[in-house]
Amino acid sequence: MNALRFRKSGYSSGAIHSFIVHNKSIYHIGYMQILLIDDNEKLCMLYQKLLSRGGHETRIETHAKDALQAIRMARPDLILLDIMMEPVSGWEVLEQIRSTPDVADIPVIILTGKVLTPQEAVKYGMMIEGFVMKPLEQTMLLKAIDDIKQVLDESEERYKKAISSGLPPEKAAACRAAIKKNNILRFLRDNLSKQEQLLKNEGNDTLEILHSLDGMREMIATEYQKIHQTMENCP
Repeated sequence: MNALRFRKSGYSSGAIHSFIVHNKSIYHIGYMQILLIDDNEKLCMLYQKLLSRGGHETRIETHAKDALQAIRMARPDLILLDIMMEPVSGWEVLEQIRSTPDVADIPVIILTGKVLTPQEAVKYGMMIEGFVMKPLEQTMLLKAIDDIKQVLDESEERYKKAISSGLPPEKAAACRAAIKKNNILRFLRDNLSKQEQLLKNEGNDTLEILHSLDGMREMIATEYQKIHQTMENCP
Protein backbone atom coordinates (compact mmCIF):
# COMPACT_ATOMS: atom_id res chain seq x y z
CA MET A 1 0.00 0.00 0.00
CA ASN A 2 1.27 3.48 -0.87
CA ALA A 3 0.39 6.80 0.70
CA LEU A 4 0.83 10.00 -1.30
CA ARG A 5 0.51 13.32 0.48
CA PHE A 6 0.36 16.80 -1.00
CA ARG A 7 -0.67 20.34 -0.20
CA LYS A 8 -3.59 21.57 -2.25
CA SER A 9 -4.38 25.24 -2.83
CA GLY A 10 -7.80 26.47 -1.84
CA TYR A 11 -7.80 24.75 1.55
CA SER A 12 -6.90 26.17 4.93
CA SER A 13 -3.23 26.84 5.57
CA GLY A 14 -1.28 23.70 6.28
CA ALA A 15 -4.09 21.34 5.31
CA ILE A 16 -2.73 18.06 4.02
CA HIS A 17 -4.73 15.72 1.81
CA SER A 18 -3.85 12.11 1.10
CA PHE A 19 -4.58 9.39 -1.36
CA ILE A 20 -4.44 5.90 0.15
CA VAL A 21 -3.94 3.30 -2.56
CA HIS A 22 -5.05 -0.24 -1.69
CA ASN A 23 -5.90 -3.02 -4.13
CA LYS A 24 -6.31 -0.41 -6.92
CA SER A 25 -8.91 1.49 -4.84
CA ILE A 26 -8.12 5.08 -3.87
CA TYR A 27 -9.52 6.67 -0.75
CA HIS A 28 -9.20 10.45 -0.52
CA ILE A 29 -8.81 11.39 3.10
CA GLY A 30 -9.58 15.01 4.01
CA TYR A 31 -7.50 16.50 6.81
CA MET A 32 -9.16 16.42 10.24
CA GLN A 33 -8.07 17.23 13.78
CA ILE A 34 -8.90 14.10 15.77
CA LEU A 35 -8.99 13.33 19.47
CA LEU A 36 -8.51 9.64 20.27
CA ILE A 37 -9.80 8.59 23.70
CA ASP A 38 -8.61 5.11 24.69
CA ASP A 39 -7.03 3.81 27.90
CA ASN A 40 -4.64 1.51 26.03
CA GLU A 41 -1.61 3.72 25.48
CA LYS A 42 0.20 1.28 23.16
CA LEU A 43 -2.82 0.99 20.89
CA CYS A 44 -3.22 4.77 20.95
CA MET A 45 0.33 5.22 19.70
CA LEU A 46 -0.31 2.71 16.91
CA TYR A 47 -3.60 4.35 15.87
CA GLN A 48 -1.96 7.77 15.99
CA LYS A 49 0.67 6.59 13.49
CA LEU A 50 -2.01 5.11 11.23
CA LEU A 51 -4.01 8.33 11.29
CA SER A 52 -0.92 10.44 10.71
CA ARG A 53 -0.19 8.44 7.57
CA GLY A 54 -3.65 9.41 6.39
CA GLY A 55 -2.86 13.09 6.87
CA HIS A 56 -4.74 13.60 10.14
CA GLU A 57 -3.49 15.44 13.21
CA THR A 58 -4.32 13.23 16.19
CA ARG A 59 -4.12 13.90 19.92
CA ILE A 60 -4.38 11.14 22.52
CA GLU A 61 -6.21 11.03 25.85
CA THR A 62 -5.74 7.82 27.85
CA HIS A 63 -7.70 8.86 30.94
CA ALA A 64 -11.44 8.81 30.31
CA LYS A 65 -12.11 11.00 33.35
CA ASP A 66 -10.13 13.80 31.68
CA ALA A 67 -11.93 13.51 28.34
CA LEU A 68 -13.94 16.75 28.57
CA GLN A 69 -10.87 18.70 29.59
CA ALA A 70 -8.96 17.31 26.60
CA ILE A 71 -11.83 18.19 24.27
CA ARG A 72 -12.00 21.77 25.51
CA MET A 73 -8.22 22.21 25.43
CA ALA A 74 -8.29 22.10 21.62
CA ARG A 75 -11.68 21.44 20.04
CA PRO A 76 -11.32 18.50 17.61
CA ASP A 77 -13.16 17.98 14.33
CA LEU A 78 -13.82 14.37 15.31
CA ILE A 79 -13.59 12.16 18.39
CA LEU A 80 -12.63 8.48 18.23
CA LEU A 81 -13.91 6.94 21.46
CA ASP A 82 -13.12 3.48 22.79
CA ILE A 83 -15.99 1.86 24.68
CA MET A 84 -14.21 -0.70 26.85
CA MET A 85 -12.46 1.57 29.35
CA GLU A 86 -12.20 1.53 33.15
CA PRO A 87 -13.18 2.89 35.58
CA VAL A 88 -15.11 5.31 33.32
CA SER A 89 -16.58 3.58 30.27
CA GLY A 90 -16.76 5.04 26.78
CA TRP A 91 -20.55 5.14 27.06
CA GLU A 92 -20.24 7.36 30.15
CA VAL A 93 -17.84 9.66 28.28
CA LEU A 94 -20.29 9.80 25.36
CA GLU A 95 -23.11 10.84 27.70
CA GLN A 96 -20.87 13.54 29.21
CA ILE A 97 -20.06 14.90 25.76
CA ARG A 98 -23.68 14.99 24.59
CA SER A 99 -24.86 16.63 27.82
CA THR A 100 -22.23 19.40 27.70
CA PRO A 101 -23.52 22.23 25.47
CA ASP A 102 -20.19 23.63 24.26
CA VAL A 103 -18.94 20.26 22.96
CA ALA A 104 -22.21 18.35 22.37
CA ASP A 105 -22.15 18.81 18.59
CA ILE A 106 -18.69 17.27 17.99
CA PRO A 107 -18.97 14.10 15.88
CA VAL A 108 -18.08 10.86 17.67
CA ILE A 109 -17.08 7.51 16.19
CA ILE A 110 -16.98 4.71 18.72
CA LEU A 111 -14.38 1.94 18.62
CA THR A 112 -15.65 -1.43 19.79
CA GLY A 113 -14.53 -5.04 19.77
CA LYS A 114 -18.06 -6.42 19.63
CA VAL A 115 -21.36 -5.90 17.86
CA LEU A 116 -23.55 -3.39 19.70
CA THR A 117 -26.26 -5.01 21.77
CA PRO A 118 -29.84 -3.95 20.96
CA GLN A 119 -29.98 -2.15 24.32
CA GLU A 120 -26.82 -0.18 23.52
CA ALA A 121 -28.07 0.63 20.03
CA VAL A 122 -31.39 1.94 21.33
CA LYS A 123 -29.83 3.97 24.17
CA TYR A 124 -26.74 5.37 22.44
CA GLY A 125 -27.23 4.84 18.70
CA MET A 126 -28.49 8.32 17.90
CA MET A 127 -25.70 9.93 19.96
CA ILE A 128 -22.92 8.79 17.62
CA GLU A 129 -21.92 9.34 14.00
CA GLY A 130 -20.61 5.82 13.44
CA PHE A 131 -18.68 2.90 14.87
CA VAL A 132 -15.65 0.89 13.81
CA MET A 133 -14.99 -2.68 14.85
CA LYS A 134 -11.68 -3.68 16.43
CA PRO A 135 -9.09 -4.86 15.61
CA LEU A 136 -8.60 -1.88 13.34
CA GLU A 137 -6.95 -2.02 9.94
CA GLN A 138 -5.46 1.12 8.46
CA THR A 139 -7.65 1.23 5.35
CA MET A 140 -10.78 0.39 7.36
CA LEU A 141 -10.16 3.17 9.89
CA LEU A 142 -9.22 5.79 7.31
CA LYS A 143 -12.18 4.93 5.10
CA ALA A 144 -14.56 5.17 8.09
CA ILE A 145 -13.23 8.66 8.83
CA ASP A 146 -13.44 9.62 5.17
CA ASP A 147 -17.06 8.42 5.01
CA ILE A 148 -17.98 10.42 8.11
CA LYS A 149 -16.29 13.54 6.74
CA GLN A 150 -18.31 13.25 3.54
CA VAL A 151 -21.51 13.01 5.57
CA LEU A 152 -20.49 16.04 7.65
CA ASP A 153 -19.68 18.02 4.51
CA GLU A 154 -23.01 17.03 2.96
CA SER A 155 -24.89 18.04 6.12
CA GLU A 156 -23.18 21.45 6.15
CA GLU A 157 -24.04 21.99 2.50
CA ARG A 158 -27.66 21.12 3.26
CA TYR A 159 -27.65 23.64 6.14
CA LYS A 160 -26.26 26.40 3.91
CA LYS A 161 -28.80 25.58 1.19
CA ALA A 162 -31.63 25.71 3.74
CA ILE A 163 -30.46 29.09 5.06
CA SER A 164 -30.15 30.44 1.51
CA SER A 165 -33.70 29.33 0.78
CA GLY A 166 -34.99 31.42 3.68
CA LEU A 167 -35.50 28.77 6.36
CA PRO A 168 -34.87 29.99 9.92
CA PRO A 169 -31.64 28.71 11.55
CA GLU A 170 -33.40 26.17 13.80
CA LYS A 171 -35.16 24.53 10.83
CA ALA A 172 -32.00 24.63 8.75
CA ALA A 173 -30.18 22.94 11.63
CA ALA A 174 -32.84 20.21 11.62
CA CYS A 175 -32.10 19.60 7.92
CA ARG A 176 -28.41 19.29 8.74
CA ALA A 177 -29.08 16.90 11.60
CA ALA A 178 -31.33 14.73 9.41
CA ILE A 179 -28.43 14.00 7.04
CA LYS A 180 -26.24 12.83 9.93
CA LYS A 181 -29.03 10.81 11.52
CA ASN A 182 -29.80 9.04 8.26
CA ASN A 183 -26.17 7.94 8.09
CA ILE A 184 -26.06 6.45 11.60
CA LEU A 185 -29.37 4.68 11.01
CA ARG A 186 -27.67 2.79 8.20
CA PHE A 187 -25.05 1.65 10.72
CA LEU A 188 -27.74 0.62 13.19
CA ARG A 189 -29.72 -1.24 10.56
CA ASP A 190 -26.57 -3.18 9.66
CA ASN A 191 -25.96 -3.86 13.35
CA LEU A 192 -29.52 -5.18 13.68
CA SER A 193 -28.90 -7.59 10.82
CA LYS A 194 -25.75 -8.84 12.56
CA GLN A 195 -27.67 -9.35 15.81
CA GLU A 196 -30.36 -11.31 13.99
CA GLN A 197 -27.72 -13.48 12.34
CA LEU A 198 -26.04 -14.16 15.69
CA LEU A 199 -29.39 -15.10 17.15
CA LYS A 200 -30.03 -17.47 14.28
CA ASN A 201 -26.58 -19.07 14.51
CA GLU A 202 -26.80 -19.59 18.27
CA GLY A 203 -30.35 -20.88 18.14
CA ASN A 204 -31.21 -18.48 20.97
CA ASP A 205 -34.77 -17.21 20.78
CA THR A 206 -35.54 -16.18 24.36
CA LEU A 207 -38.34 -13.68 24.80
CA GLU A 208 -35.99 -11.14 26.36
CA ILE A 209 -33.65 -11.12 23.35
CA LEU A 210 -36.52 -11.10 20.86
CA HIS A 211 -38.11 -8.20 22.73
CA SER A 212 -34.86 -6.20 22.68
CA LEU A 213 -34.53 -6.73 18.91
CA ASP A 214 -38.13 -5.61 18.45
CA GLY A 215 -37.31 -2.47 20.42
CA MET A 216 -34.35 -1.77 18.16
CA ARG A 217 -36.45 -2.26 15.02
CA GLU A 218 -39.11 0.09 16.38
CA MET A 219 -36.52 2.75 17.25
CA ILE A 220 -34.97 2.60 13.77
CA ALA A 221 -38.38 2.79 12.08
CA THR A 222 -39.44 5.73 14.27
CA GLU A 223 -36.24 7.67 13.58
CA TYR A 224 -36.54 7.07 9.84
CA GLN A 225 -40.08 8.45 9.97
CA LYS A 226 -38.86 11.56 11.80
CA ILE A 227 -36.15 12.09 9.21
CA HIS A 228 -38.64 11.74 6.36
CA GLN A 229 -40.92 14.32 7.94
CA THR A 230 -38.02 16.72 8.46
CA MET A 231 -36.66 16.34 4.93
CA GLU A 232 -40.07 17.12 3.42
CA ASN A 233 -39.48 20.71 4.59
CA CYS A 234 -35.84 20.91 3.48
CA PRO A 235 -34.69 22.31 0.12
